[in-house]
Amino acid sequence: QVIRLVETAQSSKASIQDFADRIASKFTPFVIASSLTTYIVWALLLNSSALDGIKENWPYRDNGFNDWTLPLLFSISVLVIACPCALGLATPTAVMVGTGVGARNGILIRGGEPLELAKDVTTVVFDKTGTITRGEPLVKDILLLSDRMSKKTFSTDDSSSCYESRNNDQNFPAKEQKSCCSSNGNSKLIKEVLNARQTAIQRVMYFAACAEQGSEHPIAKAILAKAADLDINKKLHPVENFEAETGRGVKCRVGTHVINIGNRRCLSAHDIKLSPGTLDAMEYLENMGQTAVTISIDGQSEAVIGIMDQAKDEAALTVNVLQHAFGINVHLLTGDNIRTARAVARDIGIPSTNVIADALPADKVEYIKRLRKAGERVAMVGDGINDSPALAEADVGIAIGAGTQIAIETGGIVLVNSKLTDLLLAIDLARTIYLRIKMNFIWALGYNSLAIPLASGVLYPMTHTVIPPYLAAFAMALSSVSVLMSSLLLNWYKPPEFAKQYGRVLRKGELGIEKIDFVSPSTGETHSIFVQCESMMRNEPCSCPPETCNCFPCEEHGNVLPEKATNSFPGCSSAWGQPCKCDPCRCVGCVSCK
Repeated sequence: QVIRLVETAQSSKASIQDFADRIASKFTPFVIASSLTTYIVWALLLNSSALDGIKENWPYRDNGFNDWTLPLLFSISVLVIACPCALGLATPTAVMVGTGVGARNGILIRGGEPLELAKDVTTVVFDKTGTITRGEPLVKDILLLSDRMSKKTFSTDDSSSCYESRNNDQNFPAKEQKSCCSSNGNSKLIKEVLNARQTAIQRVMYFAACAEQGSEHPIAKAILAKAADLDINKKLHPVENFEAETGRGVKCRVGTHVINIGNRRCLSAHDIKLSPGTLDAMEYLENMGQTAVTISIDGQSEAVIGIMDQAKDEAALTVNVLQHAFGINVHLLTGDNIRTARAVARDIGIPSTNVIADALPADKVEYIKRLRKAGERVAMVGDGINDSPALAEADVGIAIGAGTQIAIETGGIVLVNSKLTDLLLAIDLARTIYLRIKMNFIWALGYNSLAIPLASGVLYPMTHTVIPPYLAAFAMALSSVSVLMSSLLLNWYKPPEFAKQYGRVLRKGELGIEKIDFVSPSTGETHSIFVQCESMMRNEPCSCPPETCNCFPCEEHGNVLPEKATNSFPGCSSAWGQPCKCDPCRCVGCVSCK
């Protein structure tokens, strides 16, 4: 299906006829016509009475010419001095040198068409996973939805017997009425709560690791990596009746237990009984930029794990330079859920209105088509198999070098080093090459516009000087060499320069970019881009109007994530940022009870 979509998009793309070919196809007939016209006009003038009083003072007869051979000399000089070569060399030499410069800078450009299109790009559409993000998802949070997995009454059979020797946990005593978060809470009770939480996490992750063992899916790799951190991946139980459901998740049997791992579609497709707070926990993780994956055991949701794929270090810089220095609209197009997509977009500076989520490969193609029909010149940046149809449909497909082979084959431009900042270099280089091509055309057309009239003898009545064919040939060759030298000057191209200023901490305590200074040595453009408002850059409260504030985090306008409990009792809603509802409270250090 993906291959068919790629072939359809490629076959429907209209070819762009090169400007130089159009001129060259008409240039040769024009030169021949000019040569014949020159001979006819001069022959008629010299062999008529129109110049009888004037031509007697012309020295052409002393130089061995007559009224028929002088027009022939002018005609031949016109034919020789005209230089279609300069016009023909203007584009291919610049493209050849420019693509070589791109290759030296880690950018593979497949011919002149991607270059011509890249210079006029008005919209850049990014895929998320592996393009904007690092493509290395990790389990960041595990939110327990109940305390069932911490109880010894839960039947583990041989599928999780490895816990019994390692975790001699005791069920939390229901009759105990003391609060673990109170000052009078005893240490034994607190220890039992922590043991219950640890046991539940280990059991949930054990079943998840059993279900995902052997899978190459990024989410599966993240789950198995977390299981390895918890040291529970050494004796995974074999699975039975494994089913991978596209766009939903996986389903299998581990021992006597039925395991479902997936998204909301998975929950609804299998009529999973939702534990209290399941959807709230998923929404909480998604608002933090994580992909929420629910683990259900025996038809009931038991935990929601948050999988985070961090944005690349250069993502925010690239997006802001595209928008504020190049004047290009930026969109995010992903198959992930809308909350996660918007959280990632918010961190790197993409407007939430330009985020399209839950998109399948065919949906991505349709979105690119809509943008093109709206008059946008679209560049699609992606790395995966699912991105390939959209890469083919876009005016310019730009593939990440570390991506799949089909994406690389589809892209007209390949960022070999997989650096997003190379996209800025590619667009800047395309614009620089096009400027060089225009200069070559101006020189070639200007040369011919001046040389042909001179060779035809328009100044002979005043200067009494002719351009002999051997000088015309030398001038023609010099014109071609000058165009070639002009193209070779592209070898001195200098990539854009960036200066980043970091300041007030952004999400998860990481320093964020506040200001970017952009300089393009080739075009002379300079820009200073402010990512945060000036007030926050001075480490003062945000001064943005509440309805337009995009600063994050921003305590002044409530643009912060809710505080969560790190040692909540399994199933307590404080784990996903809501007030504790335990009665009595069994959470260690509960914020709601302070």
